[in-house]
Amino acid sequence: MLVEWHPKRLWYCDTRIRRHGFDCLHRMIVVKRADRTLIIINPVELTTQLQLALSDLGLIKQICVTSPTYHPTLSEWWLAYSEAQFLATPTVIQQRSDLHFDDALSSQTHKSLQGELLQTSLLGSKSPRKVIFCDPQSRTLILPDLLLANQPHLPLPQRLITVIFGAGKSIVFPFSDRTQFERMSLLRASIQEVLTWPIEHIISSNGLTVGKDGKNAFYQAFRWAFVSD
Repeated sequence: MLVEWHPKRLWYCDTRIRRHGFDCLHRMIVVKRADRTLIIINPVELTTQLQLALSDLGLIKQICVTSPTYHPTLSEWWLAYSEAQFLATPTVIQQRSDLHFDDALSSQTHKSLQGELLQTSLLGSKSPRKVIFCDPQSRTLILPDLLLANQPHLPLPQRLITVIFGAGKSIVFPFSDRTQFERMSLLRASIQEVLTWPIEHIISSNGLTVGKDGKNAFYQAFRWAFVSD
């Protein structure tokens, strides 16, 4: 069910999904706009209970998918909230040609989200784009499945995967993904942009949580990019 992260502004809902045969956490984030409508980020399975909880919060205005991982439940959301604006990364739009999307998410804040969220993506990679948000009001960085950490609330299989990929308790960017970056100057510029944002906390759609000193935690996860050629 919905958990309030920041009073009257930001909530999340955790569910389990299967990835590569393992149970992993999928976290949906809900942001209440100044006009009291809602932004949904990386929606989970739409149950009746969740619909009722969301209706108590407000009218859904935008549904955003910031990573190719989180498109499987989109059909049920599109049927239930066809009047909402659907935004997704270019890869997701290609994957889900059966659905109509209103626009693609890029490395700049979408016009419909301006004044509510800050937005960017990590440039310089040949991997599919994943979009990063920041909610200045709650000082929260909202990540897709971008980083890893071995945190105790995660499902055991997911924790084992993070250990295999070399992650400990602190959030890290996987070693296996670092080779995907061909233009390090673009990556560094993207990281530096994020570091200008008002960040104290981090939550992610793969279930990671950083309760304090989030800006430094994000920098430490990408410190390797500033010592690479």
